[in-house]
Amino acid sequence: MSIEDIKKELGKIKNKKSFLKEKLKEEQSTELKREIRQLLIKTLKEEAQVKLDTKLKVEYKITYDSMAESLEPIYFWTLDFMRNTYPSGLGLEVSKTEEEFEASASSGYFGEVGSRRTVMQDQAMKMLQTINTVIRSIINILYDLREFDIRIEHYSDLHSHSHEKKQAGKLALKGIWMDMVDIKKGAGSINALTRGDLQFVTLRDAFMYVENEADVDRLDLNDRVKNILKRKITEYLKWEKYSEEELTKRRNIEKSYLRSQVDSLKLYTKWARPYLVAAHRLKMKEFNSPDIIAAFNNMLMELSLFGKKETKPESVHPVFSKYNLDKKIYACLEVNFRFRSVPQSLRTQTASHYTHGGTTDLVFKPYVLDEEDLKELEQQELYEDMELVEDLTNVSLKELQEDLDKYLSEKKEEPKKGKNTMFSMGKSVGKGFSEVFGPLKEVKGFFNMKKGAPMFVIKETRNKAKEEALNIAFVAYDLYKKAHGMLSW
Repeated sequence: MSIEDIKKELGKIKNKKSFLKEKLKEEQSTELKREIRQLLIKTLKEEAQVKLDTKLKVEYKITYDSMAESLEPIYFWTLDFMRNTYPSGLGLEVSKTEEEFEASASSGYFGEVGSRRTVMQDQAMKMLQTINTVIRSIINILYDLREFDIRIEHYSDLHSHSHEKKQAGKLALKGIWMDMVDIKKGAGSINALTRGDLQFVTLRDAFMYVENEADVDRLDLNDRVKNILKRKITEYLKWEKYSEEELTKRRNIEKSYLRSQVDSLKLYTKWARPYLVAAHRLKMKEFNSPDIIAAFNNMLMELSLFGKKETKPESVHPVFSKYNLDKKIYACLEVNFRFRSVPQSLRTQTASHYTHGGTTDLVFKPYVLDEEDLKELEQQELYEDMELVEDLTNVSLKELQEDLDKYLSEKKEEPKKGKNTMFSMGKSVGKGFSEVFGPLKEVKGFFNMKKGAPMFVIKETRNKAKEEALNIAFVAYDLYKKAHGMLSW
């Protein structure tokens, strides 16, 4: 299914948010998930944006052109005013939700940013190559540990009280010994003697039957076969005794090595992340805008700030303070910046940087969001910004995660102490009291618990949040104009 098909289907759905969330969980394609995520963010904001009674969305816009004034003071004045507390600001909790830019191909800024991005990408790729090597090592270790577990399971059967299991374990180990240990003797191995010119056809079956040297003497075989069989069974019994210990040691060594490799993977991932983040942030977006001309020295930049402030029921009326909302409600303000600038290089003896001056567009948008929608919006915008970085550094080992958890969480069992000390008896008595009086805490909590808010309280709180969001947006818009000497009323 393409994004166009999803958009067509979305037009017929009433609950658009739930529909897009389900599609996001079901979809496997990274590219399509990114497009669905963008559509979900857009849908969340459209439904949450404050509207007038005429159903028109509220937006306050400012546009002015000033080549002499740099763009940084505009951004930082807005940021500081949003997060400063009264009377010098709106007292919002502010986050940056978008940062995109594009420079014309012939500008010095394009070359400067491109060079820095290339350095970050080269360093990131070197780290990713090391990460891939460690991942391959982890996969090989896991396969080795699985083989060890299979072998150790045969030894467990060998020590079992069940005759059937014991016999099955013995036969399995003998087969492993013939195929992996005895086979190294070439023409002198059991397999070679059985199939070779000497025609010791009974040797293999006799070896699988006997359990020790005494059993060999009771067999109806010629002395030549018995001598070979005694030597083979003696060698096998020594291997059986020592191989279990060595196998357990090797498994413990491999398990320790697995833990060190997983720790190394985490470390290399942390080292690679800053380079990937920097390269991602220096990546230019193609706006396909007529404002960007390849032959000109100009650039286009888009930034967004999002501020939120909780609206509590008691702000509607003091009597509502006895109610608890299931979901907190927030009055929110989003400020979108669109800069079309001409970068000017300022060089010093040690470094160089750019200042930006040009046309500025500011858009102030009020929103009302509950706690759940706001969390969803913040998460999706975070994924949108960091999707590539997460895919590359948070290496997906989901198929191996069960095995990793199994081997890394193994612990030696502590022997249980059978003595009843005074301390342990005291703990038992204390535990008994807690079991008796524990439920009384819940009863106490029941009487102290605030009542759940009825629907009219939730509705009035949302209306209050809408009023506050409208007021916040207008104050930010109006005071910005006044602070910058613009006409206001």
